[in-house]
Amino acid sequence: MASTTDQGANADPFTQFWGDYFARVGLGAPQAPPSPGTASADAVKQMQRMFLDSLAKYCDDFMRSEQFLSMMKQSMDQSLAFKQQLDQFLTRLHQGSQSPSLTDITDLAGTLRNIESRILNRLSDLEHRVAAVEDGRGGKPAADRSNRDAGKARPRKAPTRRRE
Repeated sequence: MASTTDQGANADPFTQFWGDYFARVGLGAPQAPPSPGTASADAVKQMQRMFLDSLAKYCDDFMRSEQFLSMMKQSMDQSLAFKQQLDQFLTRLHQGSQSPSLTDITDLAGTLRNIESRILNRLSDLEHRVAAVEDGRGGKPAADRSNRDAGKARPRKAPTRRRE
């Protein structure tokens, strides 16, 4: 059977190890009374190094295990499925309340831009055709047309009666 001095000597490096660990973590080490026959600082540091290395190896082995990886995959699959269900629910909620969703508004805005560009292109083509017809029949010069077009943009005055 071991004497109390041997137990104190064996417990002291253990206490030093955990005291240093708690001090580094920021919890503060519980104060233990000094015991005779304390271990050297190098022995304590070696114990810490061995403990932390074995802890790192254990964590690495655990995170690379098939069970952990399959659990992580299952968790990701479930979170993606939940997101899809939530998106479907919100879409049905928008449809049920007859309010447009963001995708509906975006699609409508794109359609309106497409229609607008087609109308502007068509008007430009018609303008060129009218200009060609007017130039071919001795119509007004192009500068007069641009002034006339600029006048169309201004609001018109109310017509007045001419005296004859």
